Amino acid sequence: MTDIAPSPSQPARQLTLTATAGIALVTFVIGLLIAGAIFWRMTPAQPTSQPETVVPATKVIVAPPVASDPASLSARQQMLAAELSALEQRTAAVTGEAANSYGNATRAEGMMIAFAARRAIDRGSSLGYIEQQLRDRFGTTRPNEVAAIIDAGRHPITVEDLRLGLDQIGSQLALGPAGDGWGGSFVRMLGSLVVIHPRNAPSPVPGERLARIRRFLAQGQVEAAVEEVKRLPGAAQSKAWLDGAQRYIATRQALDTLEAAALQGNAAAPAAVRG
Repeated sequence: MTDIAPSPSQPARQLTLTATAGIALVTFVIGLLIAGAIFWRMTPAQPTSQPETVVPATKVIVAPPVASDPASLSARQQMLAAELSALEQRTAAVTGEAANSYGNATRAEGMMIAFAARRAIDRGSSLGYIEQQLRDRFGTTRPNEVAAIIDAGRHPITVEDLRLGLDQIGSQLALGPAGDGWGGSFVRMLGSLVVIHPRNAPSPVPGERLARIRRFLAQGQVEAAVEEVKRLPGAAQSKAWLDGAQRYIATRQALDTLEAAALQGNAAAPAAVRG
Protein backbone atom coordinates (compact mmCIF):
# COMPACT_ATOMS: atom_id res chain seq x y z
CA MET A 1 0.00 0.00 0.00
CA THR A 2 1.53 3.07 -1.10
CA ASP A 3 1.18 6.37 1.10
CA ILE A 4 -0.22 9.19 -0.83
CA ALA A 5 1.58 12.41 0.15
CA PRO A 6 -0.42 15.71 0.36
CA SER A 7 -0.18 17.92 -2.55
CA PRO A 8 1.86 21.09 -2.12
CA SER A 9 -1.16 23.27 -2.83
CA GLN A 10 -3.08 22.42 0.39
CA PRO A 11 -1.12 24.70 2.79
CA ALA A 12 -1.62 27.59 0.44
CA ARG A 13 -5.35 26.88 0.23
CA GLN A 14 -5.67 26.77 4.04
CA LEU A 15 -3.79 30.07 4.37
CA THR A 16 -6.09 31.68 1.90
CA LEU A 17 -9.23 30.60 3.76
CA THR A 18 -7.85 31.82 7.07
CA ALA A 19 -6.96 35.27 5.65
CA THR A 20 -10.30 35.59 4.01
CA ALA A 21 -12.11 34.81 7.28
CA GLY A 22 -9.96 37.31 9.16
CA ILE A 23 -10.56 40.04 6.62
CA ALA A 24 -14.32 39.38 6.71
CA LEU A 25 -14.34 39.52 10.49
CA VAL A 26 -12.37 42.76 10.57
CA THR A 27 -14.63 44.24 7.91
CA PHE A 28 -17.75 43.20 9.90
CA VAL A 29 -16.38 44.81 13.10
CA ILE A 30 -15.49 48.01 11.28
CA GLY A 31 -18.99 48.12 9.77
CA LEU A 32 -20.50 47.71 13.23
CA LEU A 33 -18.37 50.57 14.56
CA ILE A 34 -19.30 52.83 11.65
CA ALA A 35 -23.00 52.03 12.05
CA GLY A 36 -22.79 52.71 15.79
CA ALA A 37 -21.10 56.06 15.23
CA ILE A 38 -23.70 57.08 12.68
CA PHE A 39 -26.54 56.03 14.99
CA TRP A 40 -25.01 57.99 17.91
CA ARG A 41 -24.70 61.16 15.83
CA MET A 42 -28.25 60.94 14.55
CA THR A 43 -29.82 60.41 18.03
CA PRO A 44 -31.07 63.83 19.49
CA ALA A 45 -29.60 64.95 22.78
CA GLN A 46 -31.85 64.54 25.82
CA PRO A 47 -32.85 67.82 27.60
CA THR A 48 -31.18 68.49 30.88
CA SER A 49 -33.06 69.14 34.13
CA GLN A 50 -32.30 72.87 34.06
CA PRO A 51 -35.29 75.12 33.09
CA GLU A 52 -35.19 76.64 29.68
CA THR A 53 -34.77 80.38 29.39
CA VAL A 54 -37.69 81.81 27.39
CA VAL A 55 -36.59 84.74 25.31
CA PRO A 56 -39.51 87.14 24.75
CA ALA A 57 -40.42 87.69 21.19
CA THR A 58 -39.46 91.07 19.86
CA LYS A 59 -42.03 92.81 17.68
CA VAL A 60 -40.34 94.15 14.66
CA ILE A 61 -42.09 97.11 13.06
CA VAL A 62 -41.32 97.42 9.46
CA ALA A 63 -41.88 100.94 8.19
CA PRO A 64 -43.60 101.15 4.86
CA PRO A 65 -41.37 102.19 2.08
CA VAL A 66 -41.39 105.90 1.49
CA ALA A 67 -42.48 106.83 -1.94
CA SER A 68 -39.89 108.84 -3.70
CA ASP A 69 -41.77 109.94 -6.77
CA PRO A 70 -43.11 113.56 -6.80
CA ALA A 71 -46.74 112.53 -7.33
CA SER A 72 -46.78 110.29 -4.26
CA LEU A 73 -45.02 112.90 -2.13
CA SER A 74 -47.53 115.56 -3.19
CA ALA A 75 -50.48 113.28 -2.40
CA ARG A 76 -49.02 112.49 1.02
CA GLN A 77 -48.48 116.16 1.78
CA GLN A 78 -52.08 116.93 0.85
CA MET A 79 -53.32 114.13 3.08
CA LEU A 80 -51.25 115.37 6.01
CA ALA A 81 -52.45 118.94 5.42
CA ALA A 82 -56.08 117.75 5.44
CA GLU A 83 -55.55 115.83 8.69
CA LEU A 84 -53.87 118.85 10.27
CA SER A 85 -56.74 121.11 9.20
CA ALA A 86 -59.31 118.71 10.67
CA LEU A 87 -57.33 118.56 13.91
CA GLU A 88 -57.20 122.36 14.10
CA GLN A 89 -60.97 122.57 13.55
CA ARG A 90 -61.64 120.06 16.33
CA THR A 91 -59.31 121.97 18.65
CA ALA A 92 -61.06 125.25 17.83
CA ALA A 93 -64.45 123.66 18.47
CA VAL A 94 -63.38 122.32 21.86
CA THR A 95 -61.85 125.68 22.77
CA GLY A 96 -65.04 127.47 21.72
CA GLU A 97 -67.21 125.14 23.79
CA ALA A 98 -64.97 125.64 26.81
CA ALA A 99 -65.12 129.42 26.38
CA ASN A 100 -68.92 129.32 26.05
CA SER A 101 -69.25 127.22 29.19
CA TYR A 102 -66.97 129.59 31.10
CA GLY A 103 -68.93 132.61 29.81
CA ASN A 104 -72.26 131.06 30.79
CA ALA A 105 -70.99 130.30 34.28
CA THR A 106 -69.67 133.85 34.69
CA ARG A 107 -72.95 135.28 33.40
CA ALA A 108 -75.02 133.16 35.80
CA GLU A 109 -72.88 134.08 38.80
CA GLY A 110 -73.08 137.79 37.96
CA MET A 111 -76.86 137.65 37.70
CA MET A 112 -77.14 135.82 41.02
CA ILE A 113 -75.09 138.53 42.74
CA ALA A 114 -77.18 141.32 41.19
CA PHE A 115 -80.43 139.60 42.23
CA ALA A 116 -79.14 139.06 45.76
CA ALA A 117 -78.27 142.76 46.00
CA ARG A 118 -81.77 143.72 44.82
CA ARG A 119 -83.44 141.49 47.42
CA ALA A 120 -81.36 143.02 50.19
CA ILE A 121 -82.10 146.58 49.00
CA ASP A 122 -85.85 145.90 48.71
CA ARG A 123 -85.92 144.58 52.27
CA GLY A 124 -83.84 147.47 53.56
CA SER A 125 -81.20 145.11 54.97
CA SER A 126 -77.41 145.36 54.85
CA LEU A 127 -75.58 143.92 51.85
CA GLY A 128 -72.94 142.19 53.94
CA TYR A 129 -70.63 139.98 51.88
CA ILE A 130 -72.46 141.04 48.70
CA GLU A 131 -70.57 144.37 48.82
CA GLN A 132 -67.26 142.69 48.00
CA GLN A 133 -68.90 140.50 45.38
CA LEU A 134 -70.28 143.61 43.67
CA ARG A 135 -66.83 145.19 43.66
CA ASP A 136 -65.20 142.06 42.25
CA ARG A 137 -67.77 141.53 39.52
CA PHE A 138 -68.78 145.05 38.49
CA GLY A 139 -66.36 147.45 40.17
CA THR A 140 -64.20 147.85 37.07
CA THR A 141 -66.92 148.21 34.43
CA ARG A 142 -69.73 149.85 36.49
CA PRO A 143 -68.08 151.69 39.40
CA ASN A 144 -70.77 154.39 39.80
CA GLU A 145 -73.60 151.89 39.97
CA VAL A 146 -71.71 149.74 42.47
CA ALA A 147 -71.05 152.78 44.69
CA ALA A 148 -74.74 153.79 44.58
CA ILE A 149 -75.92 150.29 45.54
CA ILE A 150 -73.41 149.95 48.38
CA ASP A 151 -74.44 153.36 49.75
CA ALA A 152 -78.10 152.34 49.53
CA GLY A 153 -77.31 149.17 51.45
CA ARG A 154 -75.67 151.18 54.22
CA HIS A 155 -78.45 153.83 54.25
CA PRO A 156 -81.52 151.91 53.07
CA ILE A 157 -84.70 153.56 51.81
CA THR A 158 -87.74 151.40 51.10
CA VAL A 159 -91.17 152.09 49.67
CA GLU A 160 -92.57 151.80 53.18
CA ASP A 161 -90.22 154.55 54.33
CA LEU A 162 -91.49 156.80 51.55
CA ARG A 163 -95.10 156.05 52.42
CA LEU A 164 -94.59 156.90 56.10
CA GLY A 165 -92.76 160.09 55.16
CA LEU A 166 -95.64 161.09 52.89
CA ASP A 167 -98.12 160.64 55.75
CA GLN A 168 -96.05 163.00 57.89
CA ILE A 169 -95.92 165.81 55.33
CA GLY A 170 -99.23 165.19 53.60
CA SER A 171 -101.03 168.17 55.12
CA GLN A 172 -98.13 170.52 54.29
CA LEU A 173 -98.11 169.26 50.70
CA ALA A 174 -101.84 169.87 50.34
CA LEU A 175 -102.04 173.33 52.02
CA GLY A 176 -98.79 174.85 50.85
CA PRO A 177 -96.11 176.83 52.74
CA ALA A 178 -96.94 177.68 56.35
CA GLY A 179 -95.34 181.13 55.97
CA ASP A 180 -98.42 182.46 54.19
CA GLY A 181 -100.42 182.18 57.40
CA TRP A 182 -103.80 180.58 57.85
CA GLY A 183 -105.34 183.02 55.40
CA GLY A 184 -103.24 181.91 52.48
CA SER A 185 -103.85 178.28 53.29
CA PHE A 186 -107.60 178.95 53.55
CA VAL A 187 -107.64 180.66 50.16
CA ARG A 188 -105.79 177.77 48.51
CA MET A 189 -108.18 175.31 50.14
CA LEU A 190 -111.20 177.25 48.80
CA GLY A 191 -109.59 177.43 45.39
CA SER A 192 -109.21 173.66 45.32
CA LEU A 193 -112.91 173.10 45.98
CA VAL A 194 -113.86 174.09 42.45
CA VAL A 195 -111.34 172.99 39.81
CA ILE A 196 -112.03 172.77 36.13
CA HIS A 197 -109.97 170.15 34.25
CA PRO A 198 -110.37 168.00 31.12
CA ARG A 199 -112.59 164.95 31.46
CA ASN A 200 -109.81 162.40 30.85
CA ALA A 201 -107.12 164.26 32.84
CA PRO A 202 -106.36 163.37 36.47
CA SER A 203 -107.85 165.69 39.04
CA PRO A 204 -105.45 168.39 40.25
CA VAL A 205 -107.16 168.63 43.63
CA PRO A 206 -104.46 168.17 46.33
CA GLY A 207 -106.46 165.56 48.20
CA GLU A 208 -106.90 163.45 45.10
CA ARG A 209 -103.24 163.91 44.20
CA LEU A 210 -102.25 162.57 47.60
CA ALA A 211 -104.51 159.55 47.05
CA ARG A 212 -102.86 158.89 43.67
CA ILE A 213 -99.41 159.23 45.24
CA ARG A 214 -100.26 156.57 47.82
CA ARG A 215 -101.54 154.24 45.08
CA PHE A 216 -98.34 154.77 43.09
CA LEU A 217 -96.21 153.94 46.12
CA ALA A 218 -98.22 150.80 46.83
CA GLN A 219 -97.56 149.68 43.25
CA GLY A 220 -93.85 150.53 43.44
CA GLN A 221 -94.19 153.37 40.91
CA VAL A 222 -92.00 155.83 42.79
CA GLU A 223 -91.24 157.91 39.68
CA ALA A 224 -94.92 158.64 39.13
CA ALA A 225 -95.36 159.47 42.82
CA VAL A 226 -92.48 161.96 42.63
CA GLU A 227 -94.08 163.75 39.68
CA GLU A 228 -97.34 164.10 41.57
CA VAL A 229 -95.60 165.43 44.69
CA LYS A 230 -93.88 168.12 42.64
CA ARG A 231 -97.32 169.45 41.53
CA LEU A 232 -98.70 169.87 45.03
CA PRO A 233 -98.89 173.35 46.61
CA GLY A 234 -96.40 172.48 49.35
CA ALA A 235 -93.84 170.77 47.09
CA ALA A 236 -91.16 173.21 48.25
CA GLN A 237 -91.43 171.73 51.76
CA SER A 238 -90.90 168.16 50.56
CA LYS A 239 -87.19 168.41 49.67
CA ALA A 240 -86.11 165.71 52.11
CA TRP A 241 -88.83 163.35 50.90
CA LEU A 242 -87.99 164.04 47.26
CA ASP A 243 -84.27 163.47 47.90
CA GLY A 244 -85.03 160.09 49.47
CA ALA A 245 -87.31 159.14 46.59
CA GLN A 246 -84.65 160.14 44.05
CA ARG A 247 -82.06 158.01 45.86
CA TYR A 248 -84.53 155.09 45.78
CA ILE A 249 -85.00 155.55 42.03
CA ALA A 250 -81.25 155.88 41.35
CA THR A 251 -80.56 152.68 43.30
CA ARG A 252 -83.08 150.70 41.26
CA GLN A 253 -81.66 152.08 38.05
CA ALA A 254 -78.19 150.99 39.16
CA LEU A 255 -79.50 147.51 39.92
CA ASP A 256 -81.13 147.36 36.48
CA THR A 257 -77.82 148.32 34.89
CA LEU A 258 -75.89 145.60 36.75
CA GLU A 259 -78.47 142.96 35.88
CA ALA A 260 -78.30 143.92 32.21
CA ALA A 261 -74.49 143.81 32.30
CA ALA A 262 -74.55 140.37 33.90
CA LEU A 263 -77.06 139.11 31.34
CA GLN A 264 -74.85 140.32 28.50
CA GLY A 265 -71.80 138.61 30.03
CA ASN A 266 -70.03 141.85 30.97
CA ALA A 267 -69.50 140.84 34.58
CA ALA A 268 -65.89 140.10 35.49
CA ALA A 269 -64.76 136.73 36.78
CA PRO A 270 -63.80 136.51 40.46
CA ALA A 271 -60.18 137.16 41.38
CA ALA A 272 -59.50 133.48 42.15
CA VAL A 273 -60.51 132.49 38.61
CA ARG A 274 -58.69 135.38 36.95
CA GLY A 275 -55.49 134.52 38.76
